[in-house]
Order: sequence, then C-alpha cells, then structure tokens
Amino acid sequence: MKKTTVLYAEDEINTRKDHITYLESRYDFNILEAKDGLEAWELYKKNKPEIVITDITMPNMDGLELARNIRKMSAHTKIIIATAHSEQEKLLEALDMYIVKYIIKPISRFKLNEAVSIAIETLSSNNVDKDDNKLFLSENVIWEIDTKELLIDNQPIKLSKSESLALDHLCNSKNIQVSSFDIFVNVWEELDKEYSSDSVRTLIKKLRKKLPEGCIDNIYGGYYKLNTK
Repeated sequence: MKKTTVLYAEDEINTRKDHITYLESRYDFNILEAKDGLEAWELYKKNKPEIVITDITMPNMDGLELARNIRKMSAHTKIIIATAHSEQEKLLEALDMYIVKYIIKPISRFKLNEAVSIAIETLSSNNVDKDDNKLFLSENVIWEIDTKELLIDNQPIKLSKSESLALDHLCNSKNIQVSSFDIFVNVWEELDKEYSSDSVRTLIKKLRKKLPEGCIDNIYGGYYKLNTK
C-alpha cells in the first residue's frame, strides 16, 4: 500500500529535524521537509502530500499563504498549522481554510502526535474507494488517481496530455472552485506560454465532451468546479 506523504515546513532547523525524527519513529511516512513556505509550495505541487504541517511565520511565503495556495488545488489535503500565542489573529484567518488542527508553539510531542492522528483519521473521509486510488465522478465514471486514467463503464477513455493534466487538477480540487489561471499554470507550467483564458475555456469544453453532463460547472469570474458523486 502506498505510504502517506507528509510535508513539514518550518524555518527553525532544529525544531524541524527534531519533529521529523519523532514522526519517523512512530509512523511509516514518506516525509518531505521545507525550510520556508516557497520551498514547501514547490514540494507540494510536485508531490501532492496528503498531510501538511506548517509554521505560520516563515520567510519567502508564510504558512497562511501556503495553506491558501494548497486549498486552491485541493480541498482534501490535511493541513496542521503551528502558531505562537501572539499570532491569534492570523490563526482566525487559518481556520477559514479548513485546517485539521492548530498547535500552539512550542510544540510538544504529545500535541504533534495528537494532531497527526486526527489528520490520519480524516484522510479516510475523502471520496476515494478502499484502495485509495479511485475517484468516482459518477456511478460508472472513475478517475484512476495513480495512473491518471479515465474509465467509463470500466473502459479507458483517451485523453490528451493537457486534458489529463486539467482533469487531474480538478480532481485534486473536487467540489471547490478553481480559477482559470490555476488550471492554466498546472497544464502549461513548463511551457513558455502566455496566460490565456480562451485556451483554458477551449480545453474545458473538450474535456466536458468526455465526462458526464454537469460534471464541470462554470462559475462566474473565470472559475470552474468539478462535481463528484
């Protein structure tokens, strides 16, 4: 079975190393570490970890911006935020991003373990079947998460590379609004291509033809939402 991937973002190196060592001693995780929010964001986009533990105050990109970016891509990543007593105002903003747990610093191992345990328990609430690899778009339409394959009545549906990337991004953010720009970045990130909402609109139109009716909603302001079963 695939290991759960955890991203730990903390700019204080001794704290980060100590907590990662502790987590490795208790859980069979694949743990990624980041020294600031920007590095964490790049690791998140590349690896799509199931759990993110982040400090609020970090250089380059703080934990709130990191959480905000993650929520644009995924409604289901479990986010744990570490905060100081003096950062209560920031914490209120974090609560709007559906975090699993917040931990007041300095973090005890008991509190860290408690937060991670809650995150693990809530992972099972994702709309994924028992082998943690299938997302049901309707009763007979399945997106295979690992292989990036669309199945209708158990038959594979051919997708172009851009269609597959767009659908994967929408599946990672199912039932929440995703901006046209975010889709563009995820599909054409490696190309020297200027942003075009028309390119995204055309791509979504092609993708709709291969999905159940009503699967992708247009939202005013240049947003799209994938509806699942």
